Amino acid sequence: MPDFTYEIEDIELAQQGLHRINWVRERMPVLGRIKEDFSRTRPFAGMRIGICLHVEAKTGVWMDALTSGGAEVVITGWPGTTQDEVAAALVAEYNVRVFAKRSETTNQHLDYVAKVLSTEPHLIADNGAELHMLAHTNSDFSGAKAKLLGATEETTTGGFRLREDIDEHIFPTLIINDTRAKRIVENRYGVGQSVLDGIMRCSNLLIGGKRVAVIGYGYCGQGIARALRGLGAHVTIVDIEPLTRLEAHLEGYHTAELEQALPVSDIVITVTGRPGALKRDHLALMKDGAVICNAGAFENEIDLPGLRALASEPHQIMPDIQKFKLDNGKIVYLFGRGNSINLSAGDGNPIEIMDLGLALQSLSLAYLATNGQSLPAGPQNVPGEIENEVAVRTLRAWTRS
Repeated sequence: MPDFTYEIEDIELAQQGLHRINWVRERMPVLGRIKEDFSRTRPFAGMRIGICLHVEAKTGVWMDALTSGGAEVVITGWPGTTQDEVAAALVAEYNVRVFAKRSETTNQHLDYVAKVLSTEPHLIADNGAELHMLAHTNSDFSGAKAKLLGATEETTTGGFRLREDIDEHIFPTLIINDTRAKRIVENRYGVGQSVLDGIMRCSNLLIGGKRVAVIGYGYCGQGIARALRGLGAHVTIVDIEPLTRLEAHLEGYHTAELEQALPVSDIVITVTGRPGALKRDHLALMKDGAVICNAGAFENEIDLPGLRALASEPHQIMPDIQKFKLDNGKIVYLFGRGNSINLSAGDGNPIEIMDLGLALQSLSLAYLATNGQSLPAGPQNVPGEIENEVAVRTLRAWTRS
């Protein structure tokens, strides 16, 4: 057994997790080549990388690449999305310190984030700016903050938090989500497919003919709307930005205010990157029998305390479906407990898509390992040469006959 501390569901699941990792490894050629490069160049020799990202099979292949590059890796995941068998394999087979369980609560998650930061990593790869926020708001981690050479941030939500909630940055953060590759390839095509996969996998519902409200028409929302329309759904776009609504209109979607869309929608999907997209007062407007699910990074896009205050105790229909009877007599169904539906009820973005996304992460971290001390502090773009290199490698891999 490993001689370092970790906190996972069951180490005995390691072999099962290794099978999952090996299945996706064969379909991630870009990351495979990066692993080969890292094995030669060892860009992370003597460094510790702290990570907050969903612990699932594709992440496992990424961990292998980073450790092959000389890194010591400490990772935590996300409530409701961890694949416990993968967490076990990372500990047992790859000597990665893991603090993650599928069953973890929000408080446990925050505790695990603290455990990662307490190891004083040299680099961090963040999701939703969880590690950043703790480093910048809790004086207990001032030593860890001072030691950081740089960081990456994966998500739309995290980018918002870094730019709006942190007053003074002391290390550089490359925003993966600001790359065209991430926005167009992963957010539009990957999220679009994976969100529908999660909905259909947990419910067995027909999408064709359903009235679906997509709240938020950024790149992820665009991908979800496109996938829904491709399966025959009648899609309404809700967005607070007039120009964004105009864009959706020109793409052929119905647009409406939230108060207009909710009473007639069979499925409501939040994907704004912001808290409170669906508030308590909105929930009372829902159509009887409607489905609510979240495709954003945080469950707080839906006012879950407000939902519980309006309803009797939820009835667990199936593993990822809860039934709520509201005070007004209506029934609504919450999928995935409000966690990211593509990971809580599915396996996340497609393997090939994450081959690109995690290649961006890998090369960005290697760049920071060498150049972090010379970069300005704060959120900034991934260097164009890194994005172009990943695009070239990915196109070569995907078009090879």
